Amino acid sequence: MLDTRADHRLGVTVEASLLSLIFVITIFILIGRNVQRYRKTLPKDDWKLLEVPADIFLFSIFICDFLQALGGLLNIRWVHDGIVKSGPIAQPRAPSYRVMLAVHTFVTALWSVDLQSRGFGFSLVGVICVFSALWVGVGNSIHRNYEEPTPFWCWISSAFEGERLAGEYIWLWITLFASVIMYIPLYFWAEGRLSVDRQRWYKFHLNNPDDRVGYTKRRAALGMLFYPLAYSLMVLPLSVARWSLGTRNTLPSLALFFGICTFSLSGVINVSMFWIIRRGRLLFIPPEETSKSEMELTPPCLPLNRLMSTKVCNLMG
Repeated sequence: MLDTRADHRLGVTVEASLLSLIFVITIFILIGRNVQRYRKTLPKDDWKLLEVPADIFLFSIFICDFLQALGGLLNIRWVHDGIVKSGPIAQPRAPSYRVMLAVHTFVTALWSVDLQSRGFGFSLVGVICVFSALWVGVGNSIHRNYEEPTPFWCWISSAFEGERLAGEYIWLWITLFASVIMYIPLYFWAEGRLSVDRQRWYKFHLNNPDDRVGYTKRRAALGMLFYPLAYSLMVLPLSVARWSLGTRNTLPSLALFFGICTFSLSGVINVSMFWIIRRGRLLFIPPEETSKSEMELTPPCLPLNRLMSTKVCNLMG
């Protein structure tokens, strides 16, 4: 049973999920508006909503955020009943899609690798969906009492530490690690401070800042630093809280709820990051300005790496 204080704090996590749901629904409404705008302006063969893998990964992240927020909102029944019970609804997570987005951006930008095939993006997303479905389905079918209240949310039972680690912990940590080691170099590259040796792909060069990089691209480059900060905010509090609870069995409830709240705000954070850094994707560039914007984005995107394509520039913008 939940005491009054725990009940109120659980209500705060429901409110955080509601806020994330509002943000994600808003971005879906705007994407729908974009589709209608392109339909009215350009022939069908001249545009695609999911044009490159980055679009596919971003859209997948928003879908996961929507389902996660919806699941968190349904926790209001626990607040009403005053007790946490396991149920049939599982909340999907998006860290694997964030890892793909980080790796894809890093490889296509710094090494000019052509990975812009839609089939490539859909294949990766399909693999993750199959893996997630099998992980949850097989785990529940071969184990008894696979999920349990722990104590303010339902999660994999403490009897299955390996499944906890491989099913969520490792993906959260990989996401955080990838965002640090990839987006920070991307910031220096976009600033013109870092370049890749054209003969040896593993060798990097430090340079003086490139004055040709304009304000717009410098602002986008600065946004790259927000990714490690945002992922740290989402991952670290919840990860530390769950790990501490699993090893010590006791942890202040305020620390637990802080971790849950920050993770429940994933939709808010992901939509905000998209709006600040990647608003050029998912048809947010007006159709009448598409060709013009591509011409304007090409020069500042290429301070040191002349081999990068216009689509990669748009991927970063």
